[in-house]
Amino acid sequence: MLKIKRNWNTFITFLHQNLYRRIASSIRYKLMVLMLVVMIVPLLLLIIFAINVSQSTFEREIVNSNHSRIVLAGKYVNEKVRQSDKLLYASLVDEKLVPSISDTKRDLSLQYNAWDYIEDKLFSFYYGTEHIGAISLYSKENHTVYSLRDDSYFVDEIDDTTGSKWAHLAPNSSYRFTNDEVKQSFTLTRSIIRFEDRKIVGGISVEMKWSLIDSVIDMLESEKESSVFLLNRSGHIMYNPNQVEKPPVDFEKVIKQINSSKNHTSYLKTKKAYIFFQKAVNNEVIVVKVIPNKVVLSGSIKTLTYGIIISIFSIILTVGLSIAISLRTTKPIIELARAMQEVEDHNLDVKVEVHSRDEIGLLEKRFTSMIHRIKELIEREYKNEVEKRSAQFMALQAQVNPHFLYNTLQLVGGMAVAHNVPKIYSVVSALSDMFRYITRKHGNLVWIEQEMEHIKNYLYIQELRFEGKIETEIFIEDGVEHDYIPMLSIQPIVENAFKHGFEKKTGVWKLSIEVQKVFGDIEIVIKDNGVGIEAERLQEIKGQLQSNIDYPLEAKGSIGVKNVDARIKLSFGNDYGLDITSEPGQGTQILMRIPTTKTLEG
Repeated sequence: MLKIKRNWNTFITFLHQNLYRRIASSIRYKLMVLMLVVMIVPLLLLIIFAINVSQSTFEREIVNSNHSRIVLAGKYVNEKVRQSDKLLYASLVDEKLVPSISDTKRDLSLQYNAWDYIEDKLFSFYYGTEHIGAISLYSKENHTVYSLRDDSYFVDEIDDTTGSKWAHLAPNSSYRFTNDEVKQSFTLTRSIIRFEDRKIVGGISVEMKWSLIDSVIDMLESEKESSVFLLNRSGHIMYNPNQVEKPPVDFEKVIKQINSSKNHTSYLKTKKAYIFFQKAVNNEVIVVKVIPNKVVLSGSIKTLTYGIIISIFSIILTVGLSIAISLRTTKPIIELARAMQEVEDHNLDVKVEVHSRDEIGLLEKRFTSMIHRIKELIEREYKNEVEKRSAQFMALQAQVNPHFLYNTLQLVGGMAVAHNVPKIYSVVSALSDMFRYITRKHGNLVWIEQEMEHIKNYLYIQELRFEGKIETEIFIEDGVEHDYIPMLSIQPIVENAFKHGFEKKTGVWKLSIEVQKVFGDIEIVIKDNGVGIEAERLQEIKGQLQSNIDYPLEAKGSIGVKNVDARIKLSFGNDYGLDITSEPGQGTQILMRIPTTKTLEG
């Protein structure tokens, strides 16, 4: 099942990537599809209507014809049961039969004569009636059963009739009907009542084979693949004339509907078949005929065949006409589309010839004019972009935090007054190096080695400010020192760690910077053990980074994470930038990915 689903998904993907895209991208194919739809849809609707009409007509004919046949079959079953009952009833009016089984005081010679009469009577019944399986005569006073089966005559004595069919003899004039599913036969049993005292003196039973109704079953099987069954009230098969191993429907599921039907004759329609039924023998027997649905559907096969032939002819004709019309109509449009494709591939020197004076010709003329204007606009936009990038970098250089410089100068003055030690020189030297790095003209990109020297000076000053409270670790992989990075892209992130991560952090502050090459790119990981970022705020920051919004340089905090990410994407493309992970109370990690110099040159 999983393999079938995978193959189906592959087929749908193939259609989407090839057929659907081809139709959606070509006016020629759209025109062809439109003409096919206009021609085929009404034709298909007409075929469907014709199939439905022919199927409903054929279905109505089958229902009407089988309804009359099933009624006749029910009457025939009743008649055969009545004929079998007449055989029993004839024995009840026999003047010699009743005394033969009820008089126990006669002498031995008379008893022998009575037994001979009983035997002769049973043989005459047996051979005088077709489809009889067995006949039995029971003497209640003698506790004796006289029976004839398979040309053999038996006389058996019964001591206890409890549990046998003779234990339920009733003093009424009706027969008792029973069925034997194994022998495919039914049995009728009647009580023998003595006329003088109205006492039950015995009983007579005849077993009839259901094959006696085969003639009417042959009449019912008018359709191919149809089958006829005799069921009881529980839905069990009493007679299966064709020996069908597996019935086409589950009779135990539909028997409730049949029993609940107020009419003796009706039919049911299931997912698999049509079921016609007729109740008989006081509802003890149900004659059922089953016709598979495919038999009913066969009536519409010819209509469907003709419809398919006409559809194929119409499709061929429509495809031919649509190709001829679309080639003539869409040729200038396709040429114009190809020219547009060349423009999309940055070829602005394309020329489009005007082929006509209609709307398409006007479109070609306007397209040529538009190309000239686009060339002018691109040149103008390129100049504006260069000026914009230059202004952005100059603004970034001007955004040095004056508050930090003020604190640093205070630190230098405090150290000079309080300590009078050579460390003052180190601080001033680091600060001067930072000023020199920021103010001199490097351009937008600098070496990683230069940017990291600037960060070391910054961290040296911070370590002196928070003496004994900061632990820093810097690792630079060999070979990446002369790869390029946007100037002042690491300091804003490190400065954020002090401002937002360490301000409320108790204990030792830890900051690490790792620069290494990973899968052809350079990854710079800045990690701190500060207070971290709340989940909601972290999602907000990530959303801003992914949206590629062009943040204004004058916005508050623009020299921070968002601005650094924007500068990296501006310099190297949207495949590079920042990724932030953080847990409250655990710290924050910022991953900066930039290309190598080799990647840029390639």
